Amino acid sequence: MPVLDRLVSYDSPRPCADPCTPPPVAWRHRPPPVPLTAPTAQRVAHRLHAASAHPRLAAALAAALFTGASLQQLATARPRDYDTAAATLALHDRARYTDGCAAYPVQPWAGVFLRAAACFTRLISGEDQELLAAPGDRGNLLRVAETARLRPPQPPTARRKGAAGRVEWDWRERQEAERYEAVPARRARPPSRR
Repeated sequence: MPVLDRLVSYDSPRPCADPCTPPPVAWRHRPPPVPLTAPTAQRVAHRLHAASAHPRLAAALAAALFTGASLQQLATARPRDYDTAAATLALHDRARYTDGCAAYPVQPWAGVFLRAAACFTRLISGEDQELLAAPGDRGNLLRVAETARLRPPQPPTARRKGAAGRVEWDWRERQEAERYEAVPARRARPPSRR
């Protein structure tokens, strides 16, 4: 299922050092992920449940689906960043590469995974441990995503760089980077005279 907007990227990998109460996400720099329909959300939840017994990895993939966040953004979340009462998840982006520090609404189907991750994290290490994924969890997270058959949209066959059937996890990020690099080049050109 091509439901992941992104999973790998190169954002700010650390949470805010001071207490941070992020505002709701504004989606200034990228479009929000398309919400999953009820049947798709049910299939995703079943796939995540079957793919991994590790609560943090399953919750990280669930969060990637409703936030569109990269692994580095997901790694900034701590147990205190998940608010069960408000059904929000705060992710931090001190460098403001993407959305800045922002609170994302948690879709009901994903709340189960986040609650399990929060309980697990508090039991093993307390409030300052990563809630969803550590920066070194990329390989494990990609394996769980592949096992659950959840992946980002793939490039057209003619533009594929890897072998047939191989998932290109960072294709969307490469497209976005190319677009950002092209913007200053267009602005730098002098206006044409007619």
